[in-house]
Amino acid sequence: MRILVAGGSGLVGTELIAALTYDGHQVVKLVRGRPNLMARNTEIGWDTEHGAFDSSGLRRTDAAIHLGGVSIAGGRWNSKRKLLIQESRVRSTHLISQALAGMSERPKVLIVASAVGYYGDRGEEPLTEDSPPGEGFLAETAVRWENAADSAREAGIRVVHARFGLILSRQGGLLSKIRIPFQTALGGKLGSGRQWWSWISLSDVVNGLSYVLDNEDISGPVNFTAPTPVRNEDFTKLMAKTLSRPAWLNVPEPLVKLVFGQMGTETMLYSQRAYPEVLRTSGFEWQYDDLDDVLFHELITARSDSWGNTTSR
Repeated sequence: MRILVAGGSGLVGTELIAALTYDGHQVVKLVRGRPNLMARNTEIGWDTEHGAFDSSGLRRTDAAIHLGGVSIAGGRWNSKRKLLIQESRVRSTHLISQALAGMSERPKVLIVASAVGYYGDRGEEPLTEDSPPGEGFLAETAVRWENAADSAREAGIRVVHARFGLILSRQGGLLSKIRIPFQTALGGKLGSGRQWWSWISLSDVVNGLSYVLDNEDISGPVNFTAPTPVRNEDFTKLMAKTLSRPAWLNVPEPLVKLVFGQMGTETMLYSQRAYPEVLRTSGFEWQYDDLDDVLFHELITARSDSWGNTTSR
């Protein structure tokens, strides 16, 4: 297949493009500004801020995957930052959706990133793809983000909204931020620690995207999470166990809010007990459905492999 990928330079995009290329697909990247002249057949330029798009390069596109968006964890949210987070997702999705819908020969599928932040703070409630949206900035952003793909949906393109949980990888994301504090015995639970965290390994994200790409029966929202969400306090205990370090520096809720503001409240303290019902019922098989296993792999095995050593549990 000829697959268009936007946001291909991020954590997920880099691994996904490598996997798709390995599987024999032709990957064309959407890049900001002008494409590299040496990569005219593998890059298309676009400007989401001004709505500019080199649509001539879309011909013969079989599928499109959009993973782009400004990081939500880049610091405290002020009004300018929140606008940037939201508009970087909504504008780009709307632009690519309209471009694909306007093609005479449209791609079969558009996969757009979303997040379990769609559900807001839901306490103990089990959440599936059928659960309604919650409240808060991330929930509002996710709703607008998903609605921005309406043009493609209305044009008959199969649209999938990949609602990512916490993606676990040594290469970036959550683990890259908290690994050093835990290694130096400065880790601990956040707030009460009772909030649910829905997680997924990077390898399962990539495998899941490839699976959804090929499965014509899957459309609409899809929770990209492991089937085993955990409480923050249990996540903390497993991190400490894996790294053989104490985790005594618990951070009270008022301090999280004081230091990180709304960003900390919604990304660290909100409880989202999400279950991947669409993937589960369709027959997807996870490489990692046990948090203990993925933490050991990412924090111990992967590090040992990079040093040419072997590590046993």
